[in-house]
Amino acid sequence: MIIAVIGTPGSGKSNWIREQIAKTKKTVRYFSPQTESIPIDATLIESDFPSVQVLSIGQEHELFATSATDSVTYIELPWYLDLLTIEPLLQQLNCHRVAVMPPQTNNTGWHAWADEVIPGNDLEKERILDISAKNSLDIHRGILTGGVLDFTSLEVFWSELIQGAYGNIIRVKGIFDVIDGQSLYGEFVENLPPKEFKPLNLPLWVTGRSQRFSGFEIIGRNLAQAEISQTVKDCCLSESAIAYYQRQIEEEEASA
Repeated sequence: MIIAVIGTPGSGKSNWIREQIAKTKKTVRYFSPQTESIPIDATLIESDFPSVQVLSIGQEHELFATSATDSVTYIELPWYLDLLTIEPLLQQLNCHRVAVMPPQTNNTGWHAWADEVIPGNDLEKERILDISAKNSLDIHRGILTGGVLDFTSLEVFWSELIQGAYGNIIRVKGIFDVIDGQSLYGEFVENLPPKEFKPLNLPLWVTGRSQRFSGFEIIGRNLAQAEISQTVKDCCLSESAIAYYQRQIEEEEASA
């Protein structure tokens, strides 16, 4: 079975996919087109479910490979994707189409497209975005690979961000490498309770700058993008600070 999933920003489609993966005993594959440069959800799935095969750009042909009957493939479609461009592929794959939508929405293009509509996060009605409104949104992305952040500074920035200091935030998610070697996942959806940062199930990186992916994606209106970029840059530590903290970690491990 191949299941294509789409939904409005913050509706919970990524969380719904992870819930389905957690419940199945089948072999699972995952593919998300046009998200290769900021693979936040793919990285989170790889962390939570190491057995899942995450397909990347150039591996689309594997979607057509003959699969055992006990396998399932999830294709997560980003909300900004033009469905007309992906439709020929979906028809060839004979996908089951799922739209994860806020409960009070109906009669959108995604409802018409879907074989099944799953109730998602209960967002404020005035914030629910139809496909026709997506061009009115700002999207700010940043790649932080190699950057190591001071966690206290990250917490301050995150708190200011979700409280509106940099514009009207609708949804933000990101993966951040911090000085103790952990890779942290953070997400926030407007009108939902804030969540704590989640440590990913990845090895600690305590030697130099991390070379694994880190980065963020912010969706909202009137975003102060230059200020966001500068603040995140200010949260990143210098080479000497990284070396100092990593020496402390080595010394603590040696004395333990």
